[in-house]
Amino acid sequence: MIFKLSHSDNTRNFVGANIAGFTLIELMIAIAIGSVVMIAIYSVYTGLIRSYTTQNVAADVQQNVRAGIDYMAEDLMMAGLDPNKTAGAGFEMASSTNLRFTLDRNMDGNINNTDSERITFAYDTVNRRLDQCLYETTGSDDWELFFDNVTNLTFNYLDASGTDLGDPVPATNLADIRMVVITFTIQAPAGREGTVDRTYTTQMRCRNIGL
Repeated sequence: MIFKLSHSDNTRNFVGANIAGFTLIELMIAIAIGSVVMIAIYSVYTGLIRSYTTQNVAADVQQNVRAGIDYMAEDLMMAGLDPNKTAGAGFEMASSTNLRFTLDRNMDGNINNTDSERITFAYDTVNRRLDQCLYETTGSDDWELFFDNVTNLTFNYLDASGTDLGDPVPATNLADIRMVVITFTIQAPAGREGTVDRTYTTQMRCRNIGL
């Protein structure tokens, strides 16, 4: 027996077939929504990165300043050290931007141009830096950078009662200094955030003066 297939049996009818897909408008809407989401994610990410950078810079500045202040405090607290009462140690100059003091560090009864027995701290307002000098005015001056990026610095001097001795402290009142108050602002670069400014105030008691 022979079967014959009609033309209608071999032909598939695609009329009205349901073909799944996206229209151009749907694609444009999806792309727009995706773009908004990506922009939001990027904004959050960059904000976190900037905050992280700022906090790191601030932490580094604070750590460096603390280390420098501790070093500075060691010398200032020894200002006027004169166990033999023959060296005449004490403050030689005290203004809002400069101070110089002596101490008989080696306890030989004299102020020498060795052993860091004459120390100066001077704020350079032009270059915005705090410098330290050993043996200033002796011909053996040895200047070096102590802090840079210092946008503001002020020394204040108090007597035993807490009274401000003025700026500069008169030569007749240098022996009355009992405490040095230092206020300064340090600036450091923080990438796209520009700069980070931190202001510090510390008090240093000159425990060897007046003994």
